[in-house]
Amino acid sequence: MIIIEGVTDKGGKFRPSAWAEMLIEGVGLAHFGSDHKIHYLPMIEPATINGNAAIIMDEALEQLRPEAYKEILHFAKENHLMIHYEIGTLAERRAAQKTATQADSRRSS
Repeated sequence: MIIIEGVTDKGGKFRPSAWAEMLIEGVGLAHFGSDHKIHYLPMIEPATINGNAAIIMDEALEQLRPEAYKEILHFAKENHLMIHYEIGTLAERRAAQKTATQADSRRSS
């Protein structure tokens, strides 16, 4: 899994704040559904990390949509954004977050 944070290598916050959503949409990895909401491919999503916009994507996206994958990484490198690699997939991250949220909910009840 690749995490691209909206923080430059010099520590500055990358602007505009909606860059992650705009980039994902711009490379064709999102669409508007019949519910009038934006939907992202299961292997990528915008996120907020430490108050900054971010993109989280599976490395498997390189096989599914190689041009979009390259464009996102090129954008991150060109703008000197922080890139981290973590073990696992976006689906596993979502499942872990859901479990943690449920556990927190039970503790506060």
